[in-house]
Amino acid sequence: MNNKLKKFLVVGTVLGLTNALWLNNLQIAQAATSASKTTQTQKAIKTLANVPGVKLSNKSSVKITDVNLLIQDEGKLITYTLTYTNNEKRSLQLVDYWTKVRSKGGTSYTSKLLTQDAEKKSVAAGSTLSVTYVTTVGKNVQLSNLNFEIIKWDFSKPNYESILGKINIPASYTVATPVNTVKKVRINDIPVKIKVQGLQTFSASDTSNYASVKINLHNVGYKGLENPNVKWVLRTKGGSSYPLNLNSNDTTYSVQPQESKSINYITTVPKKVKLDGAELIMVQENEAEKSVIPLATMQMPKSTSLQNTETKVGKVHTITLEDNKGKMATSVGDVSVSQTHGNNYYTLNFKFKNIGSREVSVPKYEFSVQNKKGKDFPLSTKALDSLKLKPDEERLIRLTFSLPYEEAEGTMKLVMNTPKAEGTEGTENKEIKFSYPAGTYILPKANSMQQSVGTESTLQIENGTLGVTWNSIQRLPWDNADVLSARVTLRNISTNTLKLPQLKGMLSIDSADIADTQLLISQNSALLGPGMSVDVHLLTSLPTNLDVAQLQVALSEVVGENTSELIRLTHIGQLPQVPQVELGANHALNTPGKKSELKVKKTLIYPGTSSDIVYTELQVKNVEDRQIDLAKLTGYYESKNGEYYKTTVKQIDYPAGPGDSALVTMWSKIPRKTVVSDMRLLIGETVSGESTGKDGTTTGAGYVDAASFELKPDQETTLTTIKNLEIYPYSLQTRDFKASLSGGSTVNLSWNYDAVRNNELNLPESEHKLIVQVIEPTGKVFDKEIVLDKDLKEGNNQFLNWTIQDVVFQDRRSGAYTIAIYDEFQGQRIKLATQAMGFVPAVGNLPGAEQILE
Repeated sequence: MNNKLKKFLVVGTVLGLTNALWLNNLQIAQAATSASKTTQTQKAIKTLANVPGVKLSNKSSVKITDVNLLIQDEGKLITYTLTYTNNEKRSLQLVDYWTKVRSKGGTSYTSKLLTQDAEKKSVAAGSTLSVTYVTTVGKNVQLSNLNFEIIKWDFSKPNYESILGKINIPASYTVATPVNTVKKVRINDIPVKIKVQGLQTFSASDTSNYASVKINLHNVGYKGLENPNVKWVLRTKGGSSYPLNLNSNDTTYSVQPQESKSINYITTVPKKVKLDGAELIMVQENEAEKSVIPLATMQMPKSTSLQNTETKVGKVHTITLEDNKGKMATSVGDVSVSQTHGNNYYTLNFKFKNIGSREVSVPKYEFSVQNKKGKDFPLSTKALDSLKLKPDEERLIRLTFSLPYEEAEGTMKLVMNTPKAEGTEGTENKEIKFSYPAGTYILPKANSMQQSVGTESTLQIENGTLGVTWNSIQRLPWDNADVLSARVTLRNISTNTLKLPQLKGMLSIDSADIADTQLLISQNSALLGPGMSVDVHLLTSLPTNLDVAQLQVALSEVVGENTSELIRLTHIGQLPQVPQVELGANHALNTPGKKSELKVKKTLIYPGTSSDIVYTELQVKNVEDRQIDLAKLTGYYESKNGEYYKTTVKQIDYPAGPGDSALVTMWSKIPRKTVVSDMRLLIGETVSGESTGKDGTTTGAGYVDAASFELKPDQETTLTTIKNLEIYPYSLQTRDFKASLSGGSTVNLSWNYDAVRNNELNLPESEHKLIVQVIEPTGKVFDKEIVLDKDLKEGNNQFLNWTIQDVVFQDRRSGAYTIAIYDEFQGQRIKLATQAMGFVPAVGNLPGAEQILE
């Protein structure tokens, strides 16, 4: 067999030819080709059983038991099988016998024993043995014009040959095995019974059909048949040939001894080609002979047309897997749609259920959507990778796709196609792919997800149903950019406990997906009891000057390395304003497990030279019934004209008990030119933050669930006496304050006081200092720094003593001075009180020192 023949067998499908060269004129020897009218009217012979054989001896004979032919450019290739029957008591040596093919006109054709039979040397006593030969004759030579000679070597003859007899095949013999008839062949020297079970056609495109052939193989041998290297060709009555490919579900297969297995093959044929009277030819590559040989020819049954039945909305379509490996019920659930710029973005639920009695592997179906115009839009999913279903097990997958507005009108259909069947690895046609619909589903009207903030949607997951509510969108200042956050609440609306899937989030701004979107879940546990809910935050950063016209949030399920979108929600237009909290009002922080109430206690302004410090104290109350770590907070002061100043935050770094409250301080330096009297304070929960150290400040990737608090800076009045002072958390009452002159350059100071500490709130380490300032009549100032909770002691009749030494007091015996007391924060001060007083003389006492404090 020449190389051109082999090459076309492998490449024919790739080229997509409807007339394969090597099989273009494939014909069978039939009675209809006989020139004799008498022969034409004879009844067709379908078996060679009654064709006379040749006697080798009194008890041994040989018959022709099978013949197949193939027409190629060089001529007609014929394979014929001789079966030897040895009824002798000793072995029959095949080396003594040979065969030749000769036309009735005397033309001789050389026969070659197939390599697979080369090792067959003898026929055991009382047994039979079959061997197959191949020869090539002229294209127009008919089988009935050939004599298959049986020759015995005889060295007494001039040419050493003795012709024992001739076998002639009648003109009425039909090479093709009739429909519904089993043909016995040897594949890899294993006896196999083959039968064509059916031929189905269905539409592949506007111009071509798929032709699907089901062939049953029954291994009647004693060894397993592993991935036989046989090929099948569909030949039409008109002579056109179409090589068949294995269906993808059967790309590899084996047939065990006594096992019967049905294998599906597929090809494409033009719609104008008729398949009535078609034949199926089985061929095998003969590597040793570098040729392709025919093994069997089977008549094809009448083809049946398979219509793509459309499954109506809400109905179930049952699929029988190949070779009856199981059954699945399939159906389309809810479909939702969100609009993007110029496109509709769809999410649909699709369900598989194993309704068989054993576990099944779901084929990797390929999906597409057909619109009203008949256009087909492929979509991709990895949800079916390695998907297996136990009996009665269901699996919900989600499919997403987008269509331009003009293509999304009217009723649409989902088409589920079989996996593409590819050619055998290592052959030149391995890129040829076939796929056909396993189901077509009419899609229900899609639920709109436009303006979906505040509206609960339902989401079917594997073990129940969730209510999904997009609660809030916030765009907040964050360092040199903005942080954009969306809060989505997932609520268990089933009657059983649900396990949340592993989630991934995506924010999309004006149709541009933001790959670095962070997803944060408000609780560690993935379990949700009936009625329970969990908050999910999606977070990203934006340039401050970027306008947002449309925002989408998408939640996807993560399975291994694959993601499958669960739901997508859309908001168009301006983003909602953050909640406004009136002066003195409580604001609830509803983070599950960290629920608390927040309110502003007071705001102070510490004046400076070029900037003032704006300082706010907040009270945070734990409203949970257990000890919790309070939420870490982020704050920004916001001026009326939209300027933002990030605050430094200080809060406790230990848990707060049930009902306990804690103090949180926030402050920022703000230029003096900025009006602070009408500022507001933007406060939210820090996310992905961690403590930076002993100072308790927090850093993070952003903050969420912010609210804007009304502020009213306290107008601190400077007291004219130091008798009663307030510096939180202390209330001070002065018993006596003395500055005693020594007669030299030293002044001894003594402050006798009562101190009451307010312990209602858990406090972070205080950053405030009490400054006691003594101003000498010449204007010289002397400061004493008193650290709260260190230098200042709680209790009655406490003393603070220190000295001042300066030459201005040298030899002074009496006089007056002024005392001023300040609250100092970050180096800037608020004057709490001031009072004029007299020195205690160096010699004797001035009367009325105690009376000055009254």
